Amino acid sequence: MKKLRIPFLAALLLFLWLPAAALAMTGQSIANYQTYYQEDITYINGSAGRHMLPKDLDILDLDESGRRQYSYSDDTLHVTITADPMGIIETCEIRLLYPEGAAEGNSLYMDYVASNYQSIAFLMAMHVSAEASSRFLLADEIRAALQDNHGVYNRQLGSYAISCVSVIGEGAVFTFTNNGLTPAETETPAGGEETPAVTEEDEGANVG
Repeated sequence: MKKLRIPFLAALLLFLWLPAAALAMTGQSIANYQTYYQEDITYINGSAGRHMLPKDLDILDLDESGRRQYSYSDDTLHVTITADPMGIIETCEIRLLYPEGAAEGNSLYMDYVASNYQSIAFLMAMHVSAEASSRFLLADEIRAALQDNHGVYNRQLGSYAISCVSVIGEGAVFTFTNNGLTPAETETPAGGEETPAVTEEDEGANVG
């Protein structure tokens, strides 16, 4: 029996010594993310009376291992996502930028409002729930928390540490970092189903 235990213990120690990056990562897949994002656009269009189209993500191979970067960028919205070789999202950063010269009702402001709704859809897609209405609860929770906590929100959701900062008149940054603390969960934020509450009159509405 002792001879059988030695290889087992050696393998166990080797497993424990492996760096975190070498272990299988859990979290949202880029395939599901892209599917959910398109569904979220449809959900927001129906709930808020918008007529948005999904944005196309540019794809960049980061290294020979298969890691990829997916990104979208315009004057008011920057989205950057990195995924591991298995297609699991490592990081997702969504930047909403309030344009200089924007004033309620002008074209720059309307562009910002449209990007605000797009940022909600991108944010919602990081939740692993198969239901868009459940995914919206995450965006609604962040919106409420940013208002109540002076523009700051932090939370662990499944495999992701979420960090959000919003500054009225400047924009907001939403960051999801896969720290692998827990398996991805279909966790629903507290509260009941809501519909998107952002309106064109909410000048400082950075998802909140």
